[in-house]
Amino acid sequence: MTRFVVHEAPVDGPSTHALIVGVGKYPNLIGGDTPCNNPDGMRQLSSPPISARALATWFVGDYHDDDKPLASLALLVSEKDPQPFTNPQTEEAHELEDPNADNIEAAIKEFKARADADAGARLLFYFCGHGISQGEDYALLTSDFCSDEDNPLQGAIDFRKLTGGFKKCAASEQVFLVDACRSNSDVLIGESEGFAGRVPLLPGSRPTELPKRLSATYFATLAGDKAYSRRDEVSLFTEALLRSLRGAASDNPEEDDWRVNTVRLQEAISHFMKEPIFAGEVAGVQVPVANELAEFPLHQLTSEPEVPVYVGCDPDIDSNELAEFVCLVGADEKGRRKLADVDPANPKSEWALSLSHGDYLFRAEFAGGQARESNVINVRPIHKRIGLKVP
Repeated sequence: MTRFVVHEAPVDGPSTHALIVGVGKYPNLIGGDTPCNNPDGMRQLSSPPISARALATWFVGDYHDDDKPLASLALLVSEKDPQPFTNPQTEEAHELEDPNADNIEAAIKEFKARADADAGARLLFYFCGHGISQGEDYALLTSDFCSDEDNPLQGAIDFRKLTGGFKKCAASEQVFLVDACRSNSDVLIGESEGFAGRVPLLPGSRPTELPKRLSATYFATLAGDKAYSRRDEVSLFTEALLRSLRGAASDNPEEDDWRVNTVRLQEAISHFMKEPIFAGEVAGVQVPVANELAEFPLHQLTSEPEVPVYVGCDPDIDSNELAEFVCLVGADEKGRRKLADVDPANPKSEWALSLSHGDYLFRAEFAGGQARESNVINVRPIHKRIGLKVP
């Protein structure tokens, strides 16, 4: 096990390899120990290390694919108060390496070498931190960004060339997840004459003897736009990703075999990012997109999927703040939103809950025994919206 790997398991045959990077502490940006002269307004981030840890924990504890089990996971994190990562399977604590440019470059090379072991392998690369772009150039900023003020982008990874470099990796299924801003930066990239950071893997053509490369690249936001984090919480995009993997992105074309594939994953993430109850004020503002979205399976659920459900009065949304909403299976109450639970900042909002796939009865109850309607609904992914017809 290398210094970057926090989980390793022997697999005979095709397997999955993950590299997860969360950069929150930037010593040379605003709020850092040694801020540079031109940080372009960028500050310290609290969400990336939390997001990276949450995704790593999910992969080690919950990721499942009989055809391509998880063989390795590498994790690099920079944070204000460094803490070890505890493997949820082995309970072993791992000290995490800093995601500076040298370490990320070394981790990428080792990651490629592991994924090169079998042409049927799947690789997954995730980055959460600062990102800047200009045209087609896109830089992922490592923790030592701006340590060299003569060339700040020595502390960055050229993402476009990175994905191009993985074309030569034997792994036939490749997933890239980027939870970072894609805002334009004329100062940092426009004046660099196309240099967008280090190139750990030289781009090139895929060797003809390898199977076709199926790739899917997910960005947290549109080119030129910002990605929004939440202070001291998992970011919006990563939370949407995790909820999607837990079931919102699944389907069961073969009876009870619930699977998440690359296309459904994008659909589910997009749903969450458009949903005001989930994304709040940035609902529909931060638009996640996917490039080169080849369709292939990613994950098999080992239990019923968790489905986001939204319950409200139809068509009179004013009644939402006057109703107690109830969810039942037969006579068993599975959930209730009491009047005391109404959000005073948004009293007309729907009741949001997460339910397993199945049949439920939903009811709106009003004071004084007023008439209410109920529906029995087949709840299944991606989401279900319940409109209770109130006279």
